Amino acid sequence: MAEPRQVELFFDNAFFGESPRWHQGAFWFSDIGGGKVWRIASDGTATAVLTSVEGPSGLGWTQDGDLLVTSLKDHTIYRMGPDGVAKAFCGPEQHGTSGTNDMATRDSRSYVSCSGRVYQMGDTMEQIAAPVGKVLLLDHVTGACRTVADGYSMPNGIAFTPDGKGLVFSELFASRLLQFDIAADGSLENERVFASLNGMADGIWMDAESAVWAALGGATGSGWERVAPGGEVLESIPATDGFHAVACGLGGDDGRDLFMVANKTETPDDVWNGRGKSRVYRTRVDVPTAANA
Repeated sequence: MAEPRQVELFFDNAFFGESPRWHQGAFWFSDIGGGKVWRIASDGTATAVLTSVEGPSGLGWTQDGDLLVTSLKDHTIYRMGPDGVAKAFCGPEQHGTSGTNDMATRDSRSYVSCSGRVYQMGDTMEQIAAPVGKVLLLDHVTGACRTVADGYSMPNGIAFTPDGKGLVFSELFASRLLQFDIAADGSLENERVFASLNGMADGIWMDAESAVWAALGGATGSGWERVAPGGEVLESIPATDGFHAVACGLGGDDGRDLFMVANKTETPDDVWNGRGKSRVYRTRVDVPTAANA
């Protein structure tokens, strides 16, 4: 029998974490509930690099190093350059939807998953799960932003395939991962099911062997699973201490550090009311991150 995986507590000072990323030798993640984007250096020093965006979620970087961050509050994608000022890059008046959430970035393009609706305190799960979600394509050079996928029940975690020619995203309330081919103009085509899941998938990350690490929750519990194309579960890591798995990302100097974001909430309202608690865990895995994931 395999030895239990060693998991360490990496960060424990946030309200509702999301979008773990490794960038230029440091770990980054957004705290939706706390209104901050955190950078944690290799020596453990934590710095809130952005505090001016309400409900920050998905993170990415342009080729010239500007930070991109989505806002779940005002449904806008922001861009922050060397001056440290976050400026609106693509807002709802341009992209025409709501709930800009997770982000996958490669070269001069970002894909952004959107719930497609404005969350209101007290919403039912049926309202939250309405199939109105979209995926946007943002061009960093021109600033153009358009819908490339529509009609999903809360698309969430999103990642490129290792060769950069495909895109996978989680459809949370359909309990599945969907895969698409990326056309030359960035459009998504040839939709198919990457994997059906035993639970609802939130954040995801693709590794170099085309397996997906997914943060899952369901009737049998919550945790992170490594899933192969077709749905075989290759490995599972349970969430503990009443926390539920929300996101994950591979990074570190060799791409083999798996960062796992876990949150504790009683109701969806706790994302916003300051009652949520968030932690980031870290473990070592055998297969490194896909390049430019």
